[in-house]
This record gives sequence, C-alpha cells and structure tokens, in this order.
Amino acid sequence: MNTPTQKNTQQGFTLVMSLVILIILTVLSLSSMQSTRLETAMAGNMRESDLAFQAAEMGLDSGENHVETVTTSKTDFNDLNGLYAETTEDPDYFDDASWTSAQTASVSLAQLFNQPQFIAKYLGDRSQNEVAKVNIGGYGGAQPGITVSYFRITARGVGQTDSAPRLVQSYYGKEF
Repeated sequence: MNTPTQKNTQQGFTLVMSLVILIILTVLSLSSMQSTRLETAMAGNMRESDLAFQAAEMGLDSGENHVETVTTSKTDFNDLNGLYAETTEDPDYFDDASWTSAQTASVSLAQLFNQPQFIAKYLGDRSQNEVAKVNIGGYGGAQPGITVSYFRITARGVGQTDSAPRLVQSYYGKEF
C-alpha cells in the first residue's frame, strides 16, 4: 500500500523535471532565434555588397563607353567633370569628396542610393606611357599609323545604402 508521502514526492519530482526541460527548450529556442537573426543580417549584407558591385560594374561600362565616344584623346580630359589629364595627380578614390565632380553613369536604377559614377584619366599614348612599354614577345610593337591612347577608368557603386561602396577599375585603350 502506498503512503501519502510517497505519492506527493513523486508528483513534485515530475514538476521539477518538467520545469528543467522547459527551461532547456527555452534556451535552445532563444539561441536558434539569435542564429536566425544573424543569418538574416548576413544575407542582407551580402545582397547589399552584390548590388553595390553590380552598380560599380555598370559605372565602369558607362566610363568605357564614354571614352569610346571621345573624339580627341587629350583635349576632353581637362580635369573637369571627372575627366583627368595625364599630368594631373590621381584623386583619392576612397574619399567621398573625390566623387562630387565625377561623371554619373548613363544608367538609372531606382533601387540604388546613388547612381553609379566613374572617373576617367588619360594616361598617354603607347610611346609615352611607361606601363605600355612592357611588351611581351614584341606583340603589337610596331603598328605604323596607329596611335593607341590609354585610359584608366575607376567606377564607384553603392547599393540601397551608402554604407558599403564598391570600387572597380579598368585600363582601356582606344585607337585614334
């Protein structure tokens, strides 16, 4: 026969165990929620970074198209509107103030904080540019009657916020 004290002891132990299990489940669910929140933030940051990079690529494409439409190599690059001459010192591309006079890309995307921009610098002709003198195996060494002018195009793109800009750069040669 069971005594009343044994019955009360067993019921108390079940209550304590169920509370311990409930606390463990609560801690696990809070940890899972925090992990999910972190993963969501990481995915948002990755999306922002990708959007900024794609915008910078579009700015670079606009810069190359702009250089392609230039009729003369030297006169259009006069240190105005983000078009720098050969003798001009390069701007600090990481400083936001350097981009106030830059060219805006010819594309328009509504979801971006700012439209892509580009800065183009005339680097000189093949015979004037130190970088162009590097010629592997004599390829393209003698091209009579053709002047190839070199340009460096730097583009800046941002995503939906201005917090993570991306910069891309290319060298572009054009025959005159």
